[in-house]
Amino acid sequence: MLSAGQIIGIGPQNAYVIRQGLGRSHVAPIVVICVVCDILLISAGVFGMGSLIAGLPLFVKTVTWLGAAFMFWLAYKAFRAALAPSGLTLSDSVERDRKAVIRTILAVTLLNPYVWLDTVVLIGSLSSAYGPGSQLSFILGCITASITWFVAIGFFAGKLAPVFEKPASWRVLDLVIGVVMLLTGTVLLRNFGFQ
Repeated sequence: MLSAGQIIGIGPQNAYVIRQGLGRSHVAPIVVICVVCDILLISAGVFGMGSLIAGLPLFVKTVTWLGAAFMFWLAYKAFRAALAPSGLTLSDSVERDRKAVIRTILAVTLLNPYVWLDTVVLIGSLSSAYGPGSQLSFILGCITASITWFVAIGFFAGKLAPVFEKPASWRVLDLVIGVVMLLTGTVLLRNFGFQ
């Protein structure tokens, strides 16, 4: 439940997975990358990296500012797509190039400071409450939540594709994604950038 609470919610990663799922474009590699990254980051947090990162305030601040800049860039991109006619059709709104898709999902996953702070630091710290003997079962529970979530939003988003045949639906989705990115970057700076 802890892992599900951290994963579920429309952030940069989930928004991208949903967008690609709607267009049924390279969903399998996207889901695999998200799950593998979660496995690595959760395991790193549970086995001690969370405490290490939390003890490096300059590193956390640098990652926060870089991550916020990345979120603002993604917000700009989403708002631009909402206003541009070419961004309003299913074929144009979804990335089709496999390499670009892989680069983007890696970027929105690994360059998002919330991923590091929530997945590595928070989940890693909270796992210590269960003791060293429960680390494996804790990680397996977190991984189960990750697999369930990403498979659901990646593969079942395509069922909503008929709704997104209307240009207005894409415009609303892009606006929502832009607002989420803008808020994510702002909250990130407010919570971690000025400490």
